[in-house]
Amino acid sequence: MTLPFENDTRTIIKRISSRNISANRKRNIFIVLTIALASALLSAIVLYGFGVPQETQKLNQKTAQIVYHAISEQQGKELYNQKEIAWVGEFFNAFSEQVNHSTVNFTYANADMLKSQSMPYSGNLPTSKDEIVVQESFLGSLGYSDELGQTINIPFSDGTTHDFKLTGILNVKTGDIGRYTAIISKELAEQQYGKNIGMDYYIGLKNAQNMSEEEAASYANTLAQQLEIFDDNVIVRSTYFNLKDENRGSDMLFYFLIGFITFVGSGIVIYSIFYISVANSIRNYGQLRTIGTTKRQIKKMVYREGKLLAAIGIPIGLVIGNVMGYLLVPDGWYWLTTLSVTVGVGLFAFMIVMLSIRTPVKKAAAVSPMEALRYSDYQGKMKESSALHRNITPASLAKRNLSRQKTKSILTILSLSLGGVLVVLISTMLISYDGAAEARGREFPVGEFNIQLNANQSWDTADVSLAGLQQKDLLNADLVNAIESMDGVTGTKRWYYTDAEYRVNDYDDNWIYGFAKENVSVLEENLIAGTVDHHELVSKNGIILIKDTAENLSLSAQLGDEVKVDFLTKDGQTITKSYTIMGIVSNFNHPAFNMCFAMPEELMNEACKMDCSGTISVISEPDKADTIEASLNQLIDGNSDLVMDTIEESITYYSRNQQLPFGALLIVAIIVVCFSFINLVNTTITNFLSRRQEIGMLQAIGLSKRQLMKMLCYEGMLYSAFATLVTLLLGAGLGFLCVQAMKTMNPYFDYSFPWLVILLYLAILLIVQFILISYTTGSLRKKSLVEQIRVTE
Repeated sequence: MTLPFENDTRTIIKRISSRNISANRKRNIFIVLTIALASALLSAIVLYGFGVPQETQKLNQKTAQIVYHAISEQQGKELYNQKEIAWVGEFFNAFSEQVNHSTVNFTYANADMLKSQSMPYSGNLPTSKDEIVVQESFLGSLGYSDELGQTINIPFSDGTTHDFKLTGILNVKTGDIGRYTAIISKELAEQQYGKNIGMDYYIGLKNAQNMSEEEAASYANTLAQQLEIFDDNVIVRSTYFNLKDENRGSDMLFYFLIGFITFVGSGIVIYSIFYISVANSIRNYGQLRTIGTTKRQIKKMVYREGKLLAAIGIPIGLVIGNVMGYLLVPDGWYWLTTLSVTVGVGLFAFMIVMLSIRTPVKKAAAVSPMEALRYSDYQGKMKESSALHRNITPASLAKRNLSRQKTKSILTILSLSLGGVLVVLISTMLISYDGAAEARGREFPVGEFNIQLNANQSWDTADVSLAGLQQKDLLNADLVNAIESMDGVTGTKRWYYTDAEYRVNDYDDNWIYGFAKENVSVLEENLIAGTVDHHELVSKNGIILIKDTAENLSLSAQLGDEVKVDFLTKDGQTITKSYTIMGIVSNFNHPAFNMCFAMPEELMNEACKMDCSGTISVISEPDKADTIEASLNQLIDGNSDLVMDTIEESITYYSRNQQLPFGALLIVAIIVVCFSFINLVNTTITNFLSRRQEIGMLQAIGLSKRQLMKMLCYEGMLYSAFATLVTLLLGAGLGFLCVQAMKTMNPYFDYSFPWLVILLYLAILLIVQFILISYTTGSLRKKSLVEQIRVTE
């Protein structure tokens, strides 16, 4: 607003700031690039943070809330007549086969079931017994193309082959871990198991998003009573409701923290660039003050420069960030979320830019005309020396140059250190994780291969009878002898467990460990209370409680409690045995999944009247693992009741789970390092441009080109040395603390220092310094000494 009788200078201010922008193209490029990178990264991170739960919610909405397990087809048909039900998914896990050393699960599922499991397909689902839908990767393993309508021949483990007409392709990207899925018709499933097979029906309710778990359970039980479905066959999926109500505040806080760190790094760069730019233009601002320009008008000019540059950089960054956010989580994209994030990040980025240039703006406005005339870019109190004379060397000149521009030097070192600390911290987390140790701790206590009975060992499908497979005595002495006779095999170990049903304190579930005498020492290490003495447990019918698993499954039991166990015997009879809890251990290192109870294998074998081995671990020489794996595959080939897992597959799986999140964080750290190097380049170049006259004077009084090179090298080395020192101390300290924190959640973290990353970071830093020195010295060669001395602002 212009008051009466006051000159309107807005047009002049705009013209001067626009010309100043045109005259500082290099600075502008640095600033726009920095703002764009920061905006892009922050918007991508925030969109990813919102996109992941949005994607999960979309998937969750397609999943079932109720499952009626193993009910008749007539009961299943009645479900389609219920007005509260939106869709019904039919599922039956028919059988598994070993085909070309891979496990193929043949299942029946209707279209709604596949949709609810996010398993898209092209073509048509099979309707007759000779039709099939398989994965494209499975077709490739058999040597077939993906042409629909062709007949494919699948060899089964019993030596027979079966012809199927390919009616569709299942678009599921698995198979690299040796497991495939094939969809068969209901007709083939009924042919294999009879007309009265018990099928699983997955129910999607119409108003599920507005229902609580208790309301869904009430409806499921009421409907089950109407259709005469047993209570044990009714499952209300708690995961749906837990996921729907899950508090994601901590996740979003994590993403915003990453974004904030990113903008802190970019803010330091923007501040540094404007600070140096203002310092180089102090004399110009002083000249403007002499002709009547006010402090307020100076502020407006500098602020306008920042706003114009932000108006260019922020939209570019937001567009790039939105594209990145969509590509990262396409199924989690939502236009309203994207619009909100774009506006929010844009305002936040603009605020950071304005805060970053606030101090330089004050500096520009505070200068008086007289101060501007005698202003030097290198001002500040220097420590007076008592020496009558001092030696001037390239090293002393470099040191004095950095010490008289402390603000610039500190900002540059902080910027370099921030990126370095983040890289070291995240790299420490990455290399401190031991995937092999986790594979050993969870699935491979000994050995490199596990040959196990092909029972589906999950809590949701515990009705699959492991005891039924154990009746066949597949893991017999002949198999073990054949394994141990292989070249490179140094030993084997049996692991015992069965799918017996236990009851204790009104709690019932399936699966129990068995342990041999050699496992007692491991149990003793984890003993909390009672005893794990093998002889005492056998003589007194004792059983051991695994506390960690029991707590996870909300099982409450203590020493002296009675546990009743229903075993399936070798002759097909079900018998009940009673045991007393005589010991409590924290954990039991076993290749099978986590179970609540363990008993001496003698008691288990005696109750079942058969060998209850479930897994045989194969111990091998490291250099012969490949040939042993091929031999083991050949040994079990043709027997679909046996499957094999390798430690290499397990290590790959666990390592991949850790690498994905830390890899994403490492990318963020690398971008922050890029900000740091942008700041270093800007500082060095503007420093050099403001010192050309000074360097010319030094050369005029005898500074040689070699000494000049040394001086510039020393300056770069000082920057690098201080930045590396801060990076080492702070990065190593924070890395150690973070690893210790992670170790409380995952014991397979063990601190390791990332020497290779430090050396790589230092090497890149030195390369950048070398390039900058080459640029500055090359620029000096293009100008004569007289031209350098005569240079003006």
